Amino acid sequence: MSRSTAPASRRLSRQILMKVLFLGTIIVGSATIICYFLVYNMSSEKTFSYLRQYMLERRQQENRTFLDAYAHLEFFRDEFLKLYLSDIEFSDDEFWNMYEVDKDGATRMKKEFFDVGFDPRLGRTWGVTSFIGNNQSVASREFKRRLLLSYILVNRYGPAWLPTGILHVTYPENALVIFSPDDPWGLRARPDLPMNELGTIKATLQSENPDRKPVWTGLYFDETVGKWTITFEMPVDYQERHLINPSLDVSLESIMNRLDSGHPEGAYNLILSKNGYLIAHPGDLRNELKLKGQLSLEKIGDPGLTRMHQEITAHAELSTQDVAIIEDAGGGNYLFVAPLTGPEWWFVMVLPKAIIAREAHKTSQIVLFLGFSLFVLYYVAVHLIIRGQVKLPLQRLQNAVSLVARGDYGKVIETPRMLPLEQKNEIGQLAGLFLDMCREVNEVHENLQHIVESRTRELETANAKLRDLSLLDGLTGIHNRRSFDRDIPRVFAQAASGLASFSLMLADIDFFKSYNDRYGHTAGDEALRRISDVIAANIRDCDRVYRYGGEEIAVIFNDADEKTAIQVGQRLIAATQAADLPHEGSQHGAVTLSAGLAAYSPRFASVTDMIDAADASLYEAKASGRNCLRVSDVS
Repeated sequence: MSRSTAPASRRLSRQILMKVLFLGTIIVGSATIICYFLVYNMSSEKTFSYLRQYMLERRQQENRTFLDAYAHLEFFRDEFLKLYLSDIEFSDDEFWNMYEVDKDGATRMKKEFFDVGFDPRLGRTWGVTSFIGNNQSVASREFKRRLLLSYILVNRYGPAWLPTGILHVTYPENALVIFSPDDPWGLRARPDLPMNELGTIKATLQSENPDRKPVWTGLYFDETVGKWTITFEMPVDYQERHLINPSLDVSLESIMNRLDSGHPEGAYNLILSKNGYLIAHPGDLRNELKLKGQLSLEKIGDPGLTRMHQEITAHAELSTQDVAIIEDAGGGNYLFVAPLTGPEWWFVMVLPKAIIAREAHKTSQIVLFLGFSLFVLYYVAVHLIIRGQVKLPLQRLQNAVSLVARGDYGKVIETPRMLPLEQKNEIGQLAGLFLDMCREVNEVHENLQHIVESRTRELETANAKLRDLSLLDGLTGIHNRRSFDRDIPRVFAQAASGLASFSLMLADIDFFKSYNDRYGHTAGDEALRRISDVIAANIRDCDRVYRYGGEEIAVIFNDADEKTAIQVGQRLIAATQAADLPHEGSQHGAVTLSAGLAAYSPRFASVTDMIDAADASLYEAKASGRNCLRVSDVS
């Protein structure tokens, strides 16, 4: 079934393109020409003034945080040294009353000191945790004294300094005491966390900081609490010995939030250090900064970042009390640079020159009111046209395609109104062709499905027969060696897992070679069939018998302890003799069995070990006069 092509005047492309071209030319062109030249210069100056004031306020705000952090840690250092040089001592019992060793070997402060409580000696206790990595011994009495002295001060000043940052004390011995009421950091830290090997604490070690200066770490992402953080650390030494590092984790979430927002659209913020490191960046480098905290511009190898750092460094007149606006000619940007007092960083906003023109339009809303109104009308008109003639019809067609992809041709055929057949353009034509295709494919699919179902049933029946034949012995009709090799690992694994127990019996028809020589191989085959039938008839329903090889037969006693297996095994030997197959070459006068039994024991490391044990018992039975059962000693 075919459908005629839609007339040219009704074609979708012509309908949309003509209307968009007509309305766009009138509305957008008029507004742009009239407004642009009138407002560009005025709006540019206003934008520069606004952004300069924004950067000034931002610098003042962040500098306050850095100065507060420095004052707090100086005070903490002095208070700690007073306590350290005092005669305050703690017993081991006092220490272990507060600490405990977890299952992974890490030493942690008990949770009760994180919860709100009251200690007669320490006063109110809350929000404090402590962690000592499992690679650090706590045997030193002096180390434990430093931990408890720090705890007193952290518990005392941590709540008061919380607006500035999270107060904590780290140690060169890979330990930490922290006041963090919203997060029990010390209870959740990895037991093998090597804090003193990471950049934050490592920067305070005497080997890394011989001048013993306070350290502002690079901005890093604290994965434990999920926040961007900068840590201010003040190494505290006494008589050239590194004692502690009082530190403040100053959360810079506000900085990072403003790094991604608060600037004109198309601009972005970043933080550079004066010595050539990238501290924070909103782009693809963010994940790498989470891992490393800061990256040297030389290592990053980004020519844009390197150029901007060189431009900023070249402006010697850059004042710590002002905001510099530097032209980045090579990148087509303006750089708004505000120096930060604490860690000697530059807070930089990168504003493409092209954004100035756009900002000029935004700041001149009164002048551009008419053009903006016309643009809104234009947008609404285009939206309505595309929605009515393209979006909704294509959505209906897409829903129908999804049904066909799932094989539901019938629903599309039975409900043709779900297709946009009423459209007088290419979409309507396509919907009609799609409906015709569904009908034809559905018919072919139904015929093919009947053929496939028939062939599948025949194949499954044939496969089932082949599967059964491949696991049965062609002579005796019992299970063959392949079946044994498939079953024994499974029952062994179940027993090893404690799910069930089992026993294995290996049996051999006595003097079978002599029987073949005397009565012929045909009689020997018949004897094998008779004995196999006897054994199969006398085992339990849950047991299974196999032709293990030649005249050797294996029996797996499922869900059977040794006592039960012995009873059934002896019954099989007796039943074989009772079958009364004459054998003049045997001292027993009839065909008999010799058998060895091994009950599962954890002593068996593998299936092979258990088979060897049963085989050894079989040889013992033969050596004992045959026609008997011997049991492997697993004790």
